Amino acid sequence: MKTFKSLSVILLTVFLAIFSLSCRHDSNDDNPPSGSTYPKQVSITYKVTSATTSSASIIKYKNETGGDTDVANPSLPYSKTINRTVNKGDVLTLAYGTNTNQTVKLEILVNNASVLSQEFTTTSGAIVYQFP
Repeated sequence: MKTFKSLSVILLTVFLAIFSLSCRHDSNDDNPPSGSTYPKQVSITYKVTSATTSSASIIKYKNETGGDTDVANPSLPYSKTINRTVNKGDVLTLAYGTNTNQTVKLEILVNNASVLSQEFTTTSGAIVYQFP
């Protein structure tokens, strides 16, 4: 009989734990910030510019399918615009490489608004943007 009571208490505890987790409610679920509903279609522009060189060895970016695209020996300034459906947490990356130290600026724009920009003075650099 004692074993039955112990088993009942354990099962009740497990049930209450599962029930309480399933009933958790995040108030932000009902009222997401404007424009943050996912999935959503966005326009993404990658920009690579330099004040010290007219070309790079490589530029790498996330493409329309979320895979990587490599562009060998591109002229600078370089710009690429794509359209893509994204989900919360999806990541965009933009990277470059040169043979010698150069001043290179990387920028990612989403729907024509700059979301990330950084300048490097080395042979390579990368930026990563994650959709909130």
